[in-house]
Amino acid sequence: MMPAAQRPKVVEDAILLAGDYRWRRGPRWKAALAWLFGTREVFRTHLGHVAELAWFRGEPYLIALDGETG
Repeated sequence: MMPAAQRPKVVEDAILLAGDYRWRRGPRWKAALAWLFGTREVFRTHLGHVAELAWFRGEPYLIALDGETG
């Protein structure tokens, strides 16, 4: 997995979409395990939002998405 600082923005957006989909539509037990035991990653999107992802077994799960920050 490439560090967030080295990834192109379009890749971060794709990971964010996949993480959101897995969090909302995936099994709740996997989302709970990702929240509890997943490796955390925080990055800023191209819109200025701060996204927090949890990686669990190679899959991203969107944990938090904060709005515009100054």
